[in-house]
Amino acid sequence: MRRAVSLTMVELAAKAGVSQPFLSQIERGLATPSLTTIFALAEALGVQPGQLLRPPRRAGHVLHETAPQVMKAHERASDTVLVHSPGARPSHLEAYEHEFIPGETPREWFHHQGEDFVYVLEGAVELQLRGEEPVRLELGRSAVYPGEIPHRCVISGDVKARTLVVVSAHPPTLTA
Repeated sequence: MRRAVSLTMVELAAKAGVSQPFLSQIERGLATPSLTTIFALAEALGVQPGQLLRPPRRAGHVLHETAPQVMKAHERASDTVLVHSPGARPSHLEAYEHEFIPGETPREWFHHQGEDFVYVLEGAVELQLRGEEPVRLELGRSAVYPGEIPHRCVISGDVKARTLVVVSAHPPTLTA
């Protein structure tokens, strides 16, 4: 994909905010990027993050995953993200299950095109949108917010939490 958009490794690394040696390791299959890095690379390449993930299986018109991909949330943390949406193709929807462990370093701020839907599967999280008051979301609660605003979820309390985040790359156009 880097070559298809006529970027050198140095140029892509700079645009995505990663080191060129780390990008080289990713391209050669020697390093696995975190979800944060996947989103940064996708933005720099002008593609959806899912296009940088493992190809899905096909059953007729249905693209599906046999098992979710497991990734780190970001390079400095041990908390994980399960990627539930089939990758390697442009899609308007991508789904990620985030696990939050008490005592972990707060996640980095994230921003991207589109809209996010977050649903709390376990525990409680605090949804933070830069410049706005945080919103506490408990088990069974959800929220929708613009992906363009820097945002993150952090654990709320001392019990493990899990969320399901569905990212819509292109918010639907509402018509009357």
